[in-house]
Amino acid sequence: MSIDWNAILNGSITFVLLIVLKTLLDFRLAQFFVKWLSWIPLRGFFRDKPTQISGKWDQVWGSANSASFQSEVDRHGHPDIKQLGSYCYGEFISKNVTYVVFGRVIGDYFVGDWYDKNDPKGYFGAFQLQIHDSKDMKGRWVGHSKTVHEVKGDEWVWKKIS
Repeated sequence: MSIDWNAILNGSITFVLLIVLKTLLDFRLAQFFVKWLSWIPLRGFFRDKPTQISGKWDQVWGSANSASFQSEVDRHGHPDIKQLGSYCYGEFISKNVTYVVFGRVIGDYFVGDWYDKNDPKGYFGAFQLQIHDSKDMKGRWVGHSKTVHEVKGDEWVWKKIS
């Protein structure tokens, strides 16, 4: 009986790489992996089959009576969501500021964190969006700004455009 070491090595390497990737994703290093490795088709390797929400979106969030974001134009953006398994990463520009959303698709929800890319501790928060049909999401954001020391929140509506 001969042992095919090549097959054992290939199978072991794939298994180890998947375990390392899953560990890194769980340790909040996922943003970088999702942003740069979202093209890898991992959906079939894990048990969960999350709803695919990758693509270009049109989104607008409620102002929560903020003096800085009174106009809807200032609260409007077009994030390009990249998805790696259940993890999602996107960036959008509103009022000349780049914001990041990072989270996971859990059941029928996209939940995670959002922040100012250039000042992550200056304006940041969390969100929960219900995925209606992978083309519409609606939910709420809550957040904190270093200029106004109170937590605010309002509605957040997303519609897929491509």
